[in-house]
Amino acid sequence: MEDQDNTKEQLIDEIAQLRRRIAELEVLEAGRSRAEESLQKSEEKFRSLVDSTEDSIYLVDRHCRYLYINKKHLSRLCLTERRTLGQAYAEFHSPEETREFVGKLNDVFSTGKSAMHEYNSRRDNRYFLQTFSPVKDLEGAITAVTIVSKDITERKKASEAILQAKQDWEHTFNTITDMITIHDRDFNIIRANKAAEQILGLPFLLPGTKCYKYYHGKDDPMEGCPSCDCIKSGMPVSFEMSEPYLNMYLEIRAIPRFDAGNKLAGLLHIARDITERKKMEDILRTMSITDELTGLLNRRGFFSLAQKQLKVAERSKRTMSVIYADLDGLKAINDTLGHKEGDAALLEFAELLKDTFRESDIIARLGGDEFAVVVEVSEPDSEVIIKKRLEEGLEALNSRKDRRYALLISIGIIRYDPYHPRSIDELLSLSDKLMYENKNGK
Repeated sequence: MEDQDNTKEQLIDEIAQLRRRIAELEVLEAGRSRAEESLQKSEEKFRSLVDSTEDSIYLVDRHCRYLYINKKHLSRLCLTERRTLGQAYAEFHSPEETREFVGKLNDVFSTGKSAMHEYNSRRDNRYFLQTFSPVKDLEGAITAVTIVSKDITERKKASEAILQAKQDWEHTFNTITDMITIHDRDFNIIRANKAAEQILGLPFLLPGTKCYKYYHGKDDPMEGCPSCDCIKSGMPVSFEMSEPYLNMYLEIRAIPRFDAGNKLAGLLHIARDITERKKMEDILRTMSITDELTGLLNRRGFFSLAQKQLKVAERSKRTMSVIYADLDGLKAINDTLGHKEGDAALLEFAELLKDTFRESDIIARLGGDEFAVVVEVSEPDSEVIIKKRLEEGLEALNSRKDRRYALLISIGIIRYDPYHPRSIDELLSLSDKLMYENKNGK
């Protein structure tokens, strides 16, 4: 009886253990189901995320066979998942593309490291940034590689456009024949075009390349330099200057530069060599005030310079003499010997005036046979001395044996008193009157 009781208790205990085991299994099963459900949801979420991205994402094994491929990449290949999974990369790409891809894949398998590459697809001529990432098992062995291809075509085009714009700017900057230099606020040249580099002899630009050293050959900024004023004031300036250091006459524009915060950062300096233009202007100016035949000042030149000279004399209280001279008998020479001989007479008299007076004196042919001179005098009898010198010069000319006619002149001289100033018109009128008195008195 006792053995039966023991057997019964043992059986009840085994049943109880079995029930507990069943309960544990049920709990485990429920956990596994929840885990599977969670895993399925995670996988669905992952797939949804991967399939909604604009990036191409796919997974390949060591033999370049597709293990996974997202919708974006499928649409790019114009294929279905069934058609591509398990197939080799070479089935859908050219031999050249396949060789490039296999080389990148093998690098990841051999190094175990991720890698990035820019890739230009022959299929649609778009640019991609590819990221190759190793996939490892629990033991750390690489079983596959994930490739994420981001379309960077627009960014690439924008970068190329920026690069092209920069190259175009550099080309334009360096083909301009004007000197262009970019300065910081401390007068350093931080950028220069080819013309400036060659003309100024600029070295490799480093801090301390001061503009005044290369433009003016000085160790300090020039006093009153308009470009320096531009840096101080932030206002553009334009000016012309003769630069002995460069042996040039320059037309300069200084334009302020501002940074992103609208703070003055320096200036843009544009310098044009106008030496030839200035020479031409000087020639034209000289021609406009010079008598073509004699090379003396013409009427315009005489009045322009004489008026300035009298203003200086008035301020400095210096006395001047205005001489009006007429070459007598010019009409007779022209009528009897011809205008060529008349021109020769005018030239002879012009040379006599140049020999008689100083280079600083103003000597002019006013027109026809009329001449005028403005000369500084200091002695009471200066006018007598001037007249005597002219008469002696004429006598020397007329004493030549080969002369066909005598040079004769009538002159009138009036003194300018700085304490009782008169205009050049008044003085010339008075001396003209004296000249006619001299002519009529012969």
